Amino acid sequence: MFNQLPDLRKAERCRYTPAEFAWTLLLMFLGRMGSRNQMDAQRNSGALPEAVAWFAGRAHDDIPADGQRRVSCSDNIVRFLKTLPPRCLEEIQLAIAKGLFESRLFDGSRVFGNYQRIIIDGSVREKCRKGFEEGGKANGGGRYRYVLQASLLLCGHPIPLMQEHIDVDDPVSEKEDCEINAARRLLPRLKAAFPRMSFIVLGDSLYACRPVAAVCSRLGWRFCFTFKEGRTPAVWQEAMALMDAAPENALSYRDKPDADPDCRRSRLRRAQDIDFSEKEDGSLVVTAIEQRETHKGVETRYAWISDVPRINCGNVTLLVDATGRERHPIEDMLNTLKNNGIGMEHVFCANATASKDLYSLMQIAFMLWTLFHHGLLRRICAWAGTWSQVAIAKSLLEGLRLFGGADPGFKVGQLRFVT
Repeated sequence: MFNQLPDLRKAERCRYTPAEFAWTLLLMFLGRMGSRNQMDAQRNSGALPEAVAWFAGRAHDDIPADGQRRVSCSDNIVRFLKTLPPRCLEEIQLAIAKGLFESRLFDGSRVFGNYQRIIIDGSVREKCRKGFEEGGKANGGGRYRYVLQASLLLCGHPIPLMQEHIDVDDPVSEKEDCEINAARRLLPRLKAAFPRMSFIVLGDSLYACRPVAAVCSRLGWRFCFTFKEGRTPAVWQEAMALMDAAPENALSYRDKPDADPDCRRSRLRRAQDIDFSEKEDGSLVVTAIEQRETHKGVETRYAWISDVPRINCGNVTLLVDATGRERHPIEDMLNTLKNNGIGMEHVFCANATASKDLYSLMQIAFMLWTLFHHGLLRRICAWAGTWSQVAIAKSLLEGLRLFGGADPGFKVGQLRFVT
């Protein structure tokens, strides 16, 4: 797929393929190098050129005319990315996700029998230095490039699925984009990519508003958003009043015996059939849920709003555990991208187009790392459960530097046991 990217360069003057460009950057992210300077300093050391060539699909005897394999510098790669429309790499990212669906990998992650969970959240993807006039949003004296990320939950781990960049709509009037408008663009794009899939959209209280709820409803999807008084005061007051008036819609439970010092005691109550439609005509009704959890003498209050139908005392805990309490993985994902050497928020490039392409490659790298680390490595290597992911990534990069890629005759296969 990388070698099918549109390439405007003159082929006879090119030493590197688009796949070699892509895999060089993927190794930068996977190896937790953190910056282009670090990648440039290490790119031609040891057997890394052999590894990049192998990843990019070059034959073992496909060697440049001068007889030396090399890895391209980042300036050359960014020059290529400046001419590459962001949708091209986004389509590859989406194709990988579709391949995972086709392999039935997500079958065990459904909730309520049919729904897959998508989490959306916005974040700063790059802090622009002075002189970055193209793209981004102003915030005080600085400029930032924002993104709205949609990730799919796979056994509790987020898989980056699609993103919507939040840019200035009109640079002349400085009318800025926002996360709500980005969500109203992103969700229909997801529907176009997965027209037959049933999703539950999860998000924080920012998205618990009538416009986003209406989009989910029109697409035939469900939602469960964090519910806060300050976001929708009138709906909050109505929900609390209905809960107080119907004590029969409450239940208490605990996750462990009372004698266990780590026991968590919870009290759930709900209010149903609350009008949440845009025109307030009753076309969209929701259930508001409040949970008060006590752990080691400390009480914490949670609340959510959802349009999942037929919520009752028998399934409300399932809804809370499977959706409301499962929004945090995307926060963990963004924290990993920012603070564990991958480089989100680092300024990789001033050019807006290349910057978006770099972000797409970062998401592909995170997807590959999640599948490799959680899906394979921790199952076959006991030490992978005790090492930090940063330490594992750096050790694997050192292994590539020492040994290069796998043996050219190595084949990947599967053993399937059928009963």
